[in-house]
Amino acid sequence: MEKATIICVDDERVVLIGLKSQLKRLFGNKYYIETANSGEEAIEILDELNEDNIDVPVVISDQIMPGMKGDTFLKYVKKNSQNTLTIMLTGQADANAVGRAVNNANLYSYISKPWSEIDLNMTVKEAIKSYFQSKKIQEQNKQLKKYNEELEDIVNERTKEIVKQKEIIEVKNEEIMGSIKYARKIQRAILPSDNYLKKIIPENFVFYKPKDIISGDFYWLDVKKNGDIIVLVADCTGHGVPGAFMSMLGIALINEIVNKFEHIETDEILNQLRQKIIKSLNRDTDNNNNLTRDGMDIALLKINKQKMQVQYSGAYNPLIIIRDKKIIFVKGDRMPVGIYIRIIKPFTSKTIDLVKGDMLYIFSDGYADQFGGKRDKKFLIKNLKKLLLNISKKSVSEQKKIIYKRFKEWKGAGSQIDDIIVMGIRI
Repeated sequence: MEKATIICVDDERVVLIGLKSQLKRLFGNKYYIETANSGEEAIEILDELNEDNIDVPVVISDQIMPGMKGDTFLKYVKKNSQNTLTIMLTGQADANAVGRAVNNANLYSYISKPWSEIDLNMTVKEAIKSYFQSKKIQEQNKQLKKYNEELEDIVNERTKEIVKQKEIIEVKNEEIMGSIKYARKIQRAILPSDNYLKKIIPENFVFYKPKDIISGDFYWLDVKKNGDIIVLVADCTGHGVPGAFMSMLGIALINEIVNKFEHIETDEILNQLRQKIIKSLNRDTDNNNNLTRDGMDIALLKINKQKMQVQYSGAYNPLIIIRDKKIIFVKGDRMPVGIYIRIIKPFTSKTIDLVKGDMLYIFSDGYADQFGGKRDKKFLIKNLKKLLLNISKKSVSEQKKIIYKRFKEWKGAGSQIDDIIVMGIRI
């Protein structure tokens, strides 16, 4: 018997290649993956498979395509292959298109571009499961006339079991969400409070926007007895629950390192932090095979207001200083604080003289990497630099409002793709 087939439709070749690659990796051992670059071509494939009585549990289609639009094609799928579950995969479909697909094509799910492989896996897996459950029920229903009374009892029992399972899942979901929301309270409590930040750095702002309920980005601040202010912004590997675990580990280790020494340089903080993270993760850096980049990207400052100097060390994340409408862009070292597939080198530090009124900015890459705008492209660091330059003379509270407003405008109806922190400090 031929394998069941999943059909993917998109007019962009690169999207089809990426989608097919992920689906083959996730489901290729059980299902064939067919691709088409138009609705018309996909109809031919679907009709052929139906003629050969080959199951088509799932069809994944873009909406905006030349010729036949996605919702029109999915309506055809519903009419001619009623059991097939349909998923709309697009970053441009408007609410009306999605509504038409829901009403006319019995749309199963909607996934935005760029998609998460985890979301794709879960959605397709559940759709396939639902398809074969539905098919099984239909085959059983064919026997209802002959075994009506007996099968009616079976169906009732199964219905009760489904309802019971649904109730169990709903309770579990509530428990999980409750735990995650409580974890958010704990995570936020560990971050420096607004009052503490204002006490140490009177003119500052923090634009902090997690992608999910909890975040893999965090910020940290401490002041030494000699007056040195140590402040950092970190971007941990991953976001959500994995990123949050890494952020909690990072905060604990940074506290341990900084509190141990009255005088410590920024590069040494990152060097020691890297050693502790690698040790905590129980990873052997002598064997670089199959290592992933576990750890965090960091921008770390040590500000001395008496000397009017800032010492900076960075793991990928840069420092931006704006003075008299000019940008001073200070790059970090191109390696993370943590596991790294290349030769591990010591971090470096740079000391920069400051002038009263200077604006210092440190940030994670979430803002610059956000997709949006008319062409659904990344915001990019160059546009972030322009934005900060234009608003640098305004009050810190006004700067934060403008940064948030610009982010909302750029993202539009799209999804936030990563955790975000942007911190501004006026000297």
